[in-house]
Amino acid sequence: MNRDQIIERETRWAKRVGYAAIAIVPLYIGSIILDPQGGAVPLAGLDTERFVAIDANSGGLLLSALARSLAFALMTVPLLYVFRAAQARSPRVSSPMIGFVFIGPILLAAQGLISWAAQVQVASDFVSRLGPGGDIYTLLDGLIDDSTMFDVAANLLFPAILGLIVAMVYVPLQAMRVGLMSRFFSTLGMALGASTLFIVPSLSLLALTLWFGWLGFTIIGRAPQGRPPAWDAGEAVPWPKPGEEPAEQKGAAVVEGDAAEVFEQPHDHSARRERAKKRKRKRRQ
Repeated sequence: MNRDQIIERETRWAKRVGYAAIAIVPLYIGSIILDPQGGAVPLAGLDTERFVAIDANSGGLLLSALARSLAFALMTVPLLYVFRAAQARSPRVSSPMIGFVFIGPILLAAQGLISWAAQVQVASDFVSRLGPGGDIYTLLDGLIDDSTMFDVAANLLFPAILGLIVAMVYVPLQAMRVGLMSRFFSTLGMALGASTLFIVPSLSLLALTLWFGWLGFTIIGRAPQGRPPAWDAGEAVPWPKPGEEPAEQKGAAVVEGDAAEVFEQPHDHSARRERAKKRKRKRRQ
């Protein structure tokens, strides 16, 4: 593709991609607000009481899971857009790496829905089997151990997080190299992606969604600092290395001349005064 074709393709999709990235923020925050866990569904205490509360609040849990999963799924849109933009500007971008654009976000979306289904199913079976007697703790443990969906949800979480980390390191790095993202913004994205493995997931993912929202404003040209020049150029515009002049300053005209021409020293008038004195003496004679 030539420069004009690259610019035309990116311009055609910019608004839809940008608004999709911005929508990630309210969807994820909404999922936190809608989530009854921590309120009607206690996070601490007896598991038996928690699963009874899950059965009574399955609708709120579903709405929260749907909003969160949609937020994760939408991450593929700006990631794919930036990946394609970087790929069009540099042959160093590896085509097979595009798979990680989908692996992490889609697996996270699927894991959230499967986890909801597993909890609701176990909670429903547990409440239906409650009786006046019997060991309710053994009953609940048995239902969890026999749940295939619980195992699937648990086994999906690590590869989902790992896939997201790879995408959040590779895509911003390549975008920064061709000038589509600033060094600070790309480094922040990489750091937030890696933090999902070490920090409480809910906090790190919230910060990551805010990063995507800012990326959306950048794509549509509404960020305060504007879009990096590589977007409008349709080709790579690498950032200058530390100590190197920016590209726009390299061709600046050099003013010729000597500073002495501007700041001349005042003339010495002593010789002129001496000649004037000699002329006066001659006239007197």
